[in-house]
This record gives sequence, C-alpha cells and structure tokens, in this order.
Amino acid sequence: MQLSTLPSTGRLFYLIGPSGSGKDSIIEGLRVAINTQQPLLVASRYITRPADCGGEKHIALSVAEFRLRKQRRLFALEWHANGYDYGIGLEIIRWLDLGYNVLVNGSREYLPMATHRFPEKLNSIVIDVDDNTLATRLRLRGRECERDIQQRLARARLLQANLPKDCWHLDNNGELQHSIKRVLEYIEQVSRPSSSIK
Repeated sequence: MQLSTLPSTGRLFYLIGPSGSGKDSIIEGLRVAINTQQPLLVASRYITRPADCGGEKHIALSVAEFRLRKQRRLFALEWHANGYDYGIGLEIIRWLDLGYNVLVNGSREYLPMATHRFPEKLNSIVIDVDDNTLATRLRLRGRECERDIQQRLARARLLQANLPKDCWHLDNNGELQHSIKRVLEYIEQVSRPSSSIK
C-alpha cells in the first residue's frame, strides 16, 4: 500500500493480558500475518532484561542506558514491572502520524498512562483465558513454583476485573490462528473511518 493511500493518522492497539495468556505467540503470529494491504507495525519493547533470557523478542538495554533514554524523553511510553524497566520508543509517534496502525505489547497496570498519552488513538485489546488454561500454560513453561502460579492467577483475576469497560476482549482459550485472525479483523474494523467500535 502506498503512503498516499494511508489514513491521515493511525490507531494505537495496546495488547494486554496476564503472563501465560499467549501475548508473545499472538504478536509473533501477527508479524507473519500482516501484509501491505493492512498497514500494521509491531513496536519492539526496550527492556532492562537480557535479550537471550527467553520470551518475547525485545531490545535489551542496561539500566543506565534506559535511564539516559528516559531522561532524554526518548520513550513514548515507559513503566516498571516485575523488576525490569520497559519502554516503547518515540518512533511509534512518527508511525502513527504517517497513518500506520501500531501494535504495542503493553501492561495492564499502566493502561491509564497509555490512554492519557494517546487519548484519541488508543484501542486496548485484552487477552482472556480461563484459570485452568492459564495455570496449565504457566506450569508448562516451568518458570514458577506452584505457589507463584497461584499468586499469578489471583493477580490476573484482580487486574482483569478492574480493566475499563471499553476494552475489546479476545478469548484465547482455543486455536492460536483463530485468535490472530480475530485480532486482524478487529484492527481492520476499528481502522475504518466510519467505525464506532472502541
């Protein structure tokens, strides 16, 4: 798609969900599925975590480099969680201004900050999985003991229950490809000029 055919501004899709809900798998699936007919760009996260520690693909920064970038206001969004600093670079503002839709891997706790920063552009996508499915996925990845898993489940229930009512929810208990298709359909529908979906 030529730049001249893009809308004047893009939409920011803020993907959130509990650890083990399938965010990384959906993001990787979206990277493969998007094409020139649907101008969606997936933003990389800058994280103070080694690049080879597993999980999502990200840009690893030292704590000092992260702080420097934060001081120089080089992040469009940034937050601290699970002992690490997370940032989304200013490049997404340029992408949005060019008319591209942008997907970011966000944080449920910092959704209000993202909404405040991008009040007219942001649509939140919440990944929902039932407790049994989430517990099974957490056990299979083998990172936490059973007590930690139960704490994660309780935290997930609390955070999901307190999310804004206008979030769009994605049931990810089933096939991954179906979830990816649903996200792409939602993004396409929201991006239509006449769309009233939030």
